[in-house]
Amino acid sequence: MSPIIKKLLKIVVTIAVIMIGFNFNWALGVVMIVLVLGYFGYTSRSVLYAQRGNLAYMKGDRDRALILLEKAYRLKSALPQHQLGYGYVLMKAGELSKAEKVFDEVLHKAKARDMHMQAKLNLATVYWLQGRRDEAYSYLQEMSEEYKNTLVYGNFGYFQILHGELEAALVYNREAYAFNDNDLTIMDNLAQNYYLLGQLNEADEMYAKVIAKTPKHAESYYYYALTLEQLGRLQEAREQIGKALEKELALITPLTREDIELLAISLGKKSDFNPTADGSGPFVKET
Repeated sequence: MSPIIKKLLKIVVTIAVIMIGFNFNWALGVVMIVLVLGYFGYTSRSVLYAQRGNLAYMKGDRDRALILLEKAYRLKSALPQHQLGYGYVLMKAGELSKAEKVFDEVLHKAKARDMHMQAKLNLATVYWLQGRRDEAYSYLQEMSEEYKNTLVYGNFGYFQILHGELEAALVYNREAYAFNDNDLTIMDNLAQNYYLLGQLNEADEMYAKVIAKTPKHAESYYYYALTLEQLGRLQEAREQIGKALEKELALITPLTREDIELLAISLGKKSDFNPTADGSGPFVKET
């Protein structure tokens, strides 16, 4: 029996029970409603915890989010998407071993194909953050052969760039762009790929499309600033590096905050960056 049919049967049975209660006695019907609401509230705790956890995370309260999402995760009624959400926040918090365990559980227990795919993508990210770079790359390479969708195109296209296989990455990222020319990650991968290969005009054209979508991470603005600098458009480069200074770095990135600050200084953009006495600055790397 399909999950949808099971849910419909539960609803039908619930309504029938309440109606029978009212037929016997008005007060009994009210009691039945209260009991049903209490039952559904109890069995839906994982959903409520997950929703509150996601809201806390969006507000920037990661500690509170972790507490609530862990409560959702530990309930038997937890859905795979709740587990994935908990694993993602663990990953952002640097709890990589715990995150790996959660994603591995989803991979082995969830039945839906899209849940499997998301668990695999997150596992590859965990592997990379743990320093298991070749393993992460091979894992995503296998996925690229199994899945042809926007998420996999975006992730593997970026990992190819990070892995240094720029020519092969360009072929793949062009294929990804042909598949979905409106996805920000795919567009950004292709733009960065063009820049790293020295194809500045192509990078400029693609980055203009990327920036129009207002990306939330600093990398897009940083590499666009470099592109514009090499094209001799210094004022535009200053504008982009200024935006980069205001953004956070992505979870997986080859950049450091120091890279952005130093480019800002070289372009003459005012910054709060204070180099140390030996000329170096703080070294912060999210990976």
